[in-house]
Amino acid sequence: MSQNITAIIVDDAAPARRLLKLMLTEHAPQIYLLGEASNANQALDMVKQLQPDVVFLDVEMPGKSGLQVVEELHNACLPCDVVFTTAYNKYAIQAFRLSAVDYLLKPIDEVQLVEAVQKLMVKKAMNNTNMHLKQLVENLKTKTPTSISIPIVNGYEFVKLQNIISIKADGSYVNIILADGQPIVVSKNLKYFEQSLEGFGQFVRVHRSYIINLQQMKRFERSGRGTIVMNDDSEIDLARDRRDGFFAVLEQFAK
Repeated sequence: MSQNITAIIVDDAAPARRLLKLMLTEHAPQIYLLGEASNANQALDMVKQLQPDVVFLDVEMPGKSGLQVVEELHNACLPCDVVFTTAYNKYAIQAFRLSAVDYLLKPIDEVQLVEAVQKLMVKKAMNNTNMHLKQLVENLKTKTPTSISIPIVNGYEFVKLQNIISIKADGSYVNIILADGQPIVVSKNLKYFEQSLEGFGQFVRVHRSYIINLQQMKRFERSGRGTIVMNDDSEIDLARDRRDGFFAVLEQFAK
């Protein structure tokens, strides 16, 4: 079976399409480009006709945005993977929350492009595109996304934010501790998740090795520097330099 991944590029800026095409040719020979579109309507027609494996999709375009394109793809039962491309970091964070396969910040870095293509290769082998697109749309329709997609060794795991108890650093990996199920080991550092969960008030970094979910906190004990006890009875020390931030977030969360 061929390992090629068919793709289209959607961007209203011709130079951006041209640059991404050149980068894919040079750094990602697995990608077979079927065509390019300059707006959402062209993109939807092209997906219907060509049925690509993936759409490299600009977020901010005149008329319909890339986020609207995702919803229309789902509504039209046109499953394909989505890699967002954007010059705005706020969309990069949102893309993670919305369970996109990946996002590429402009100007696109070749290393990040190669990593995104590797994720696509893994995902194609897992054949879970329909689930991924459904999760994207479900998060789009909610005011606050409820799930994230966690990259694991052999694919992706969908995790409800409310089920995360804590995220613990372990060298260049993290352990995501869940209220139900086994911990998930992810080859990302803690800073990656701290940035990705920015804006979700229930998640706060309390130690150089821990992010906790306040929804899963059982109590706080003031002895010593302070100990946070979670619903799974794990005890996490509150770092001295995190105390002010922790209590500020806790006060807002309790309102």
